[in-house]
Amino acid sequence: MNNVDSYGTQQPIALLKLLFEKGGFYGREKDLNWMMIRDISFLAAMDKAGGGRNEVDTRFISMFSVWNMAFPSDDTVTHIYQSILEGHVKANNCNASIQLLAERIVTLTLQVYKAITKELPATPSKFHYIFNLRDLSRITAGLVQSKAAFYTSDRQFLRLWRNEITRVLFDRLISDEPFISCISFNK
Repeated sequence: MNNVDSYGTQQPIALLKLLFEKGGFYGREKDLNWMMIRDISFLAAMDKAGGGRNEVDTRFISMFSVWNMAFPSDDTVTHIYQSILEGHVKANNCNASIQLLAERIVTLTLQVYKAITKELPATPSKFHYIFNLRDLSRITAGLVQSKAAFYTSDRQFLRLWRNEITRVLFDRLISDEPFISCISFNK
C-alpha cells in the first residue's frame, strides 16, 4: 500500500473510490476519455494497521459492508484443540501419561503462538511473519497423525510436539532473535 501523501490520501485508494462512486475512471490517453466499468463486484479484506500496513481512509471503508471477525478467546481455542487432541490420544489408547499431557500441550502451544505473534510482528522486511489459527491447526494435525505404537512415553510425545512447533512456526523465521525465553515451559 502506498504511503499517505501530503493531502492525507493514498493514490490507489483514491482511484478505487472514484471507480466505486462514479462507476468508472478516465483513460490514460491524451483525450482522457471516461471509461465506464459495469457488472463488477468488489470484495476486500484488511488487517489492522501496523507491520507495513497503513490506515485506510474511513471514507473508502464506508463504501463497504464491514464485518469484524475477532480472534476467539483463549478458553474457546483451548477447548477446541484440547478436544481434538484428547479425543485422538484416547481413541488410539495412548499411555495414561500422554493422555494427561494432551491438555498441557494445548496450553503450551497457545503460549508459544501468543509469544511469537507478540514478539515477532509482521514488518516490511518480515512480511511473512503472519500467524493465525491455521498454524495452530497444522500443529494439532501433525500431533493427531501419531500412532500409539510409536509414541509410548510422554517424552517422545513432547519431542513430536516440539517437531511440529518447529516445522509450522519456527521454520518461517529468518533471524536468530531469542524470543522463546518469555515462555514458561515449566508449568
